[in-house]
Amino acid sequence: MDNQAQALASTVRQAIRQTRTLNLGALPLLYPILETLDLRGVVNTIRPTEADLDLGLVALILVLNRLMAPQPLYWVNR
Repeated sequence: MDNQAQALASTVRQAIRQTRTLNLGALPLLYPILETLDLRGVVNTIRPTEADLDLGLVALILVLNRLMAPQPLYWVNR
């Protein structure tokens, strides 16, 4: 093997070691459903805001979080 082939093989080995697998769970299914229901738009219509982060996006994230991890929040301080 010449130097160029060895360098390429080394680069491929490093790339394989650094590869990560991410688990998306049900997000690819849930997000389009919530978009079809226009959750973000409905919330923004009911509660308009001039903040940098609209309330519809916050509601969308909270609903996705609740659907993905439905565990009670009884340890949350009041």
